[in-house]
Amino acid sequence: MKKTIYRILLGLVLGVAITSCTQNDGYIGPIFGKWQLTEMWENGTMTPHDSIFYNFQTSIIQIQLVHRSGLNNSTDNFYGNFVKENGELRFNIMEPSWVEFVLPSVLKLEPVGAEHMNVFHIETLNSSKMILTRGEDERFVFRKF
Repeated sequence: MKKTIYRILLGLVLGVAITSCTQNDGYIGPIFGKWQLTEMWENGTMTPHDSIFYNFQTSIIQIQLVHRSGLNNSTDNFYGNFVKENGELRFNIMEPSWVEFVLPSVLKLEPVGAEHMNVFHIETLNSSKMILTRGEDERFVFRKF
């Protein structure tokens, strides 16, 4: 009987330790996780979207562009580093890193490389919605996915 109680207690302690480490090492506040772009505003004109995703974990951003073609979808993945501070989100895309690579224009992002920083003002960021603005005429509306 004592062995069973000790095993249960050990299991509980290990479970709490493992989940708390994962939370502290990976969770970075409300920006953590996968976000789907739903609206892109430019010069007062809204373009609906459903195939662009921003993924945030620790200091890494992954941007995904999904190409939908029936059952055979494909995804382009782009990776970089981000910083969220003082109401701004700043990131650059570092991968893929080959010289002749050009980001798809639909992403509306700076070219690949450390010298090309994307800077957005965070208008809204909560557990279900993120709105980023850039300049006076660009607005990007995301939903938590």
